[in-house]
Amino acid sequence: MKKSLRWWTCVACAVVMSLAAALPAQGDTLSNLQSDQQQAAARTSQAQSEVDTATAAVAAANAAVSTAQADVVAAQKVLDAANAAWMAAQSVEAQMAAALFKADQALSQAKDEVARGEAKIAEQKDAINAYARSIVQDNMPMVNVAVLFSTDSTASLANRVQWNDTVLATNQVDLDQLRQIQEDLEAAQKAAEAAQKAADEAKKAADDQVMAAETAKAQAERAQTDLQSALVAEQTARDNANQVLAANQSALSQAQADQSQASAAVAAERARLAEVARQAEEARRTEEARQAAEEAERQRAAQEAESSNSSGSSGSSGSSGSSGGWSGGEGQLSPSQAQSAAYGLVQGYGWGDSQFQCLVWLWNRESGWRWSAENPYSGAYGIPQSLPGSKMASAGSDWRNNAVTQIRWGLSYISNRYGTPCAAWAHSEATNWY
Repeated sequence: MKKSLRWWTCVACAVVMSLAAALPAQGDTLSNLQSDQQQAAARTSQAQSEVDTATAAVAAANAAVSTAQADVVAAQKVLDAANAAWMAAQSVEAQMAAALFKADQALSQAKDEVARGEAKIAEQKDAINAYARSIVQDNMPMVNVAVLFSTDSTASLANRVQWNDTVLATNQVDLDQLRQIQEDLEAAQKAAEAAQKAADEAKKAADDQVMAAETAKAQAERAQTDLQSALVAEQTARDNANQVLAANQSALSQAQADQSQASAAVAAERARLAEVARQAEEARRTEEARQAAEEAERQRAAQEAESSNSSGSSGSSGSSGSSGGWSGGEGQLSPSQAQSAAYGLVQGYGWGDSQFQCLVWLWNRESGWRWSAENPYSGAYGIPQSLPGSKMASAGSDWRNNAVTQIRWGLSYISNRYGTPCAAWAHSEATNWY
C-alpha cells in the first residue's frame, strides 16, 4: 500500500507539473490576444470619434455653403435691381438729352428771332437817321412845322402836307414795330433762359441718376464677386471636409475589421485552450486507468512471487546492473526508484546535487519519471521523452520497459546537447521543450 500511494503521488505530481508548465505559455498567448483585442477596440473608438468629428465638420461646411449660396442669390437680386435702375437711368438720360436738344433748338430759334429783330431795328434806325439827315439838309426842323407851309417851297401845299403825314405815319408804325420787336426779343430771351435752366437742371438730374445707378451697380457687382469668392472657399472647405470624412470612415472600417479579427482570434484561442484542456484531462484519465491496471498487475505478480517464495523456492539471479543501486529485474522501476537510480548515474558525470535537482524538475515535467509515459500527440516515450522512443535503443534493446536504460540514454543526450541538466532545464523553461 505504501508503494501504491507513493506511486500515485508521483503520478499526480507529474500531471500537475506538466499542466503547470503548459498553462503559462497558453495563458500568455490568450493574454496577448486579449491585449490585441483591447487595442483594436481602442483604435475603433478613436476612429469612431474622428468620424463623428469629421461628420460634424462636413455638416458645418454644408451649412456654410448653403448660407453662401443664399447670399449669392440675394446679391444677384440686388445686382439685377441695380442693372434695372441703371438701364432706367440710361433711358432717362437719353430722354433728357432729347429734351435738352429741343431746348437748344428753341433757344437757337429765339436767338435767331432776336437777331432778326435787332437787324430790323437797325434798319429802322438807319431809315430814321436818313430821314433826319434829309430834314436837316432841307432846313426842315421838326420843331418848326410851319416851314412846311412856306411859300418859298416849290411843292404845292397839298403835297407838302401829304408828305408830312406820310412821314409821321411811317415813323409811328416803325416805332410801334420797334417796340413790339423789342418786347418779343425780351420775351424770347426770357423763354430761352428758362428753357436753358430747365434743360440744365434736367441734365444734372439725369446725370445724378445715372451716376447713382452706376454706383449701385458697381457695389452690387463687387458684392457678388466677394460672395462668389466666399462660395468657392466654402465649397473647397466642404470638399476637404468630405475627404477627411472619407479617410476617417476608411480608418474606422479598418479598425472595426481589426477588432473583429482580434475578437475572432481570442475566441479561437479560448476554444483551442478548452480543447487542449479537454484532451489533457482525457489523457490524464486514460493514463491513470492504465497506471492503475499496471499497478494491479504488479501487485498481482508480487503476490504470486511472495507465494512462490513461501512455497520453498529460493535463490537469486545474483545479477546486478549498474543502475545506481537498483536491480529491479527488467527495470520497471517506480518514479521514486527511477530517481534513486538516476542519482547514482548522475554522479558518474561529475554533476552535483544542484544538477540532480534540475534533472528532477525536468523529467517531472516531461514524464513524471514514469518509464512507460507516452505522449499521445507526439509519440515521445519514456522517462526522458525520447522522440521517437526508438532512439533509446542505442542505450539498450530493452529501452521500452527498462527505466535504467532510458535514464542512461537521457543523461547522455543532456550531456551532449546542453552540457548539464540545469542548462536543459533552463531551455525547457524558456521553450517548454528540451
